[in-house]
Order: sequence, then structure tokens, then C-alpha cells
Amino acid sequence: MTSLNYANEASFRTYVNYLALKKHFETDGYDYHKYNGKIRASFDKFQTRNDAFFFYKLAKKDDALNILVANLVRNPKAWIREIVEERGDEIYTEWKRKIDSITHVYKTELKKLKDDYHENLVVKDGQHPHIMTMYFQKQISLETFTILSKVSNVYDYWDEKIVDKFVACDIIRLSKKYYPFLDIDKKKFSKITKDHFFQDK
Repeated sequence: MTSLNYANEASFRTYVNYLALKKHFETDGYDYHKYNGKIRASFDKFQTRNDAFFFYKLAKKDDALNILVANLVRNPKAWIREIVEERGDEIYTEWKRKIDSITHVYKTELKKLKDDYHENLVVKDGQHPHIMTMYFQKQISLETFTILSKVSNVYDYWDEKIVDKFVACDIIRLSKKYYPFLDIDKKKFSKITKDHFFQDK
């Protein structure tokens, strides 16, 4: 079968989502939610792609969009063939399990941080804050890093104070870009954060 056999409305929509999510996570200028996932893409060009089959195959899955999110937030440069034929389903399953229990994950991982709330976020001598180091060391998940960073409103402060702009900017961008996909109740997680660090103190 040729690419033409795999190019239909569903596979093209999956292709557009793939392009939009890659651009969302890799660049500062594009916001998937702001533009409702719309991006310039040609159906005619899609029909000629050698990898149309993989978009066709992914489009048949029940949660194709979140399979893309789970894989591209982990590696924005992931090829569609990697997602469909390699560890894509496994990565999605791990991600889904975490998202389905995000409150528990967050509460559990907060316990791995320093007891002093500010000590986790403060930038000393331009170095990475403790929470960022814990993320790099894989002691806490991107989800916990993102939620605590967001409810604490520290992104701009980090942008100004951290000397290592290259690595820090990448994780700050990824965290900002990922937060809307978590679809959480910010007030709820703000309360969890406050209760953990400040209750009875």
C-alpha cells in the first residue's frame, strides 16, 4: 500500500497534532492551547510522506493525542516511528498512571524536598534551585516540579537569577509548556503545598 492509502482525515489530524505539539514544546513562540492545535500543514504534502502509515496507525488508538503528549513532553524530538513502534505505548502507560494519581504523586514527592519551602526555590549564587537539582537527579517528577513551580510563581525569578541560562531555560520552558496539559485545580494544589510546608509551623 502507498502513503495515499493511509492519508485520511483521522491520520492527517494526528499528523497536525504531532507537528503542533513538537512546535509547542520546542519553541517559545507557539502555544498549542492558544492556537487550538492549529498549525500550517498541507494534506497534499501529507499524502506523499513515507511515514503516513504511522500516523494512520496512531490515529486508530483511543487516546492518540495524549500518547503524543506523553512522548513529546519526554522528548520533543521524538520521531513518529519511535512513538508508534518502539516505547511509545509504554511511556504513555507510565504517564497515564502518574496523571491518574497526580495528587498522591505530588504529596509523596513533596516529602522528598527540604522542609523549608523557600530553600527549595531560592537561587544561591546563581546556582540551580534545589527543586531543579532534584528534578535533574530524577528524585522528583516533571509533574511535581511543574506544579510546585507554577503555584509558587517562580519562573520569572529563576529567569533573572540563575546564571546557567542554557539548561535552566530549557526546563523552565518545558515546565511552562507542560502545565496546561496537566489540567489540574491550581487552588487545590496550592492548598496541598501550603498544608505540607506551613501547617503547624
